[in-house]
Amino acid sequence: MRTLILITILLLCAGDALARPILHHDLELRLEPAAAMLQVTDRIRFASGELDEAALAVLLHRDLEIQSVRYGGAPLAVEALRRWRPRDFYERPDYAELGAFEVARQHSVTAPEGGWPEGEFELEFVYAGAVYDSLHAPEVAYGRGFESTSGLIDERGAFLSWETFWIPWVGEGRFHYRLQTELTDGWQSMSQGRRVVHEVDGELNRTVWQTEAPQELIYLVAGPYTIREREQAGVNLYTYTYAETPEDLCDTYLDAAGRYLDLYGELIGPYGFSKWAMVENWWQTGFGMPGFTLLGDRVIRLPFIVDTSYGHEILHCWWGNGVYVDYDKGNWCEGLTAYQADYAYKLAESDAAARDYRRNSLTGYLDFASSATRDFPLSEFRERSDFGTQAIGYGKCLMVFHMLEERLGSEQFEAGLRDLYTRFEFQPASWDDIAQIFSELSGEELQGWFDQWVKRTGAAKVSIRSLERDGDKWVLEIGQEGEPYPLEVPVTWRDASGDSSARVVLDGTTATLSLPGDIVSVAVDPDYHLFREVFREEIPATLSQVLGADSTMVVIGRDSPDAMREALRKVAQEWSDNQNMLIVDEDDFDAAAAGARNIFLLGQGPMVDAVFDEAAASLGTAPGELRARATGQTLVACFRDPHDADIARAIVLPASPEVAAAIGRKIPHYTRYSWLLFEGEQNAGKGNWTVLSSPLRRSLEESR
Repeated sequence: MRTLILITILLLCAGDALARPILHHDLELRLEPAAAMLQVTDRIRFASGELDEAALAVLLHRDLEIQSVRYGGAPLAVEALRRWRPRDFYERPDYAELGAFEVARQHSVTAPEGGWPEGEFELEFVYAGAVYDSLHAPEVAYGRGFESTSGLIDERGAFLSWETFWIPWVGEGRFHYRLQTELTDGWQSMSQGRRVVHEVDGELNRTVWQTEAPQELIYLVAGPYTIREREQAGVNLYTYTYAETPEDLCDTYLDAAGRYLDLYGELIGPYGFSKWAMVENWWQTGFGMPGFTLLGDRVIRLPFIVDTSYGHEILHCWWGNGVYVDYDKGNWCEGLTAYQADYAYKLAESDAAARDYRRNSLTGYLDFASSATRDFPLSEFRERSDFGTQAIGYGKCLMVFHMLEERLGSEQFEAGLRDLYTRFEFQPASWDDIAQIFSELSGEELQGWFDQWVKRTGAAKVSIRSLERDGDKWVLEIGQEGEPYPLEVPVTWRDASGDSSARVVLDGTTATLSLPGDIVSVAVDPDYHLFREVFREEIPATLSQVLGADSTMVVIGRDSPDAMREALRKVAQEWSDNQNMLIVDEDDFDAAAAGARNIFLLGQGPMVDAVFDEAAASLGTAPGELRARATGQTLVACFRDPHDADIARAIVLPASPEVAAAIGRKIPHYTRYSWLLFEGEQNAGKGNWTVLSSPLRRSLEESR
């Protein structure tokens, strides 16, 4: 799921903005969906004494024509520029961050005679035009994501965001707004804020949205919606869905919204908005906005969404849309939201599920972000754009919060988050602010601890240096490579009395722990509580190892029928559009040319048979049993090269040429798994190989 608070990053990271604060927008809007037309009157109230230019620079969508700009009822001169000038909005523009501005056109509004007023004043903009940016597929062929658009008005529904530039934009800032929409043909609108007017006048639906908290941007979603609503503890809960969407599904989302609001209200603090709405979309989205979410019509019917992603989007009303992010110092809210939502749901399921989630986060970092060319510190994370940025901004970030909770205890950790929310509701907060709050609460100086994890690139590298007998005891020596991180390393061991555990303070490169003389096994961080670079040997081979590789080879199986080979070649070509990928037929495969590349084996052939035979040596009968089970189904499986743990081979055996393309698009959604089975295009099974050994475990039974 993608949270659209991140669109504002483009504003906040584009450079040092010039000060032209807007206090309030008062908008009246009409839509003509058949023509993709938009008609708007926007009365903008500016703060006093902030405009000293002879002309006001304004950006608006390039297909919207300004019909008039008035001050005090008198028209002002308006000129449309041929090209927009970033320096009119930023002292030092970051041109690399200005891609979204391409949809806009710059206008120059001449000040009234005598210049801009000293006190607050209002300008009235009237403009109209067509907005239709067709849906775009995700940029990376086998990256995750939904189709996207900067904005469009379609007969099926309308979507307008900051990227649309449908509101006159003069620079960064937070403001309040009132938005009145007048729609026909049964259309309804959704935006931020409270619905203060909702009335039907003949065929005209008139709705007014009014914000309670300052906003950085304005969203508008509209379509032929049926509205269902209820109230819970003063909060209006809505579903805006299409006519064919069953009422019981809407009730499911209303019930879940109530549970999540209760959960996070008690855990963090009172919900800061007057409403929460689930809005259905005709194209597939997973967007979160202040006070509502926009979910695709197929997405809302996925059985797991209510219990996973839906709660994540609601939680963003506390983190990101409730407490804003100081993006200049790094985006902390995605990782914290993932920790208190996605991870917390796994923790509630079982300790094993939570352990797997932590392991998957570490695996994602290893496969997608740990190389020198892709790694970066959390202080530089702004938004997720690919698997690598997700591994850091979500995975590493949530592990930092997990280590903080492990260090302080859940009671202090939750108290600190409540304090963060209370102090910074509807204000920007940074990593430094978080460090200060937890330092004050715990009585520890934690700024240095946070700096290690937030401002440094990389992960801890922990190892067992030695395990040696010392009289009637065993002495375990733990080490870490490179510049040390401040760690409290979990250690577990088993002896005659059962299982025991301890935490070893590892501030430097080595630390020791004395263990009983009768231990039979010992393990260092077996449950993945530390953010560290895991060893390949302690995690199962998963698809992320191949998908995250810097370079990949695709081999088309020799024994596949011609139609299957052609279908698989098309899949490989789609993948290779944005990847460093070499595609060869199996008869042309050259091991020397493959080198250290990870390999996709698409379709039956001798290489697939050889990989399954090799896998039996390390994984027992599991691979062969899985292959037999897959008769009539599509099988996807990943195995490590027995001679080089850094190389993996992923096998894809589609049931038919017809499903090959669909399976190719689905594989990136299952990066954390070792194997997959598909019945047609639907996933029918998934799992991971069992890890039998680890460099962070020692068994003394075997040596006796």
